[in-house]
Amino acid sequence: MNSEEQRARWDLKYEQGLPSLTEPDPFFIAAYEKFVIASFPNAGVALDVAGGLGRHALWLASRRWQVTVVDLSDVAIGNLAQAALERNVKLELLVADASEYKFEPERFDLIVLFYHLDRNLFPKIVSALKPGGLLISKMSLRWDSDRRPTTVGTGPLGREELPSLVPDLHVLYHQERPVRDRGVAEFVGRK
Repeated sequence: MNSEEQRARWDLKYEQGLPSLTEPDPFFIAAYEKFVIASFPNAGVALDVAGGLGRHALWLASRRWQVTVVDLSDVAIGNLAQAALERNVKLELLVADASEYKFEPERFDLIVLFYHLDRNLFPKIVSALKPGGLLISKMSLRWDSDRRPTTVGTGPLGREELPSLVPDLHVLYHQERPVRDRGVAEFVGRK
């Protein structure tokens, strides 16, 4: 599926409403409280990759973070702009395919990546983290007896694959568990 087809698909989903994607993920909040506050007590500069309706970006901005959100969907970014106005927070919003975003080296203290898998992004994400910067990520994964990574395209992660995609990060937290018919990987790493 090309970028325009993906954009149309996500625009339709956001137009129909995705209320489950308006509140921060509990893992994100737990990771923030355990790892981010200690490292960045006065906030910092964050990037939310494929941030959608901004559930994490709005939460961070309300805590004095300077947040950039990149998302493919015009509808999501439009809704997020309105939500930021209503909450009186500032966000830098970009409508773009994450694969085309220009990751500036050592720009961000925190990068958030939830449920958007493009294996080619991980080296760019690591490069964009400042020394000591953190990546908080949550991804779907195949949950079967085959532990070999998929390593192709944007299909689900293989078990134990996520840490291998960011070998230059020190793993602070990594857990994989089954959820319904699939699995989920939760990860926090420091540059």
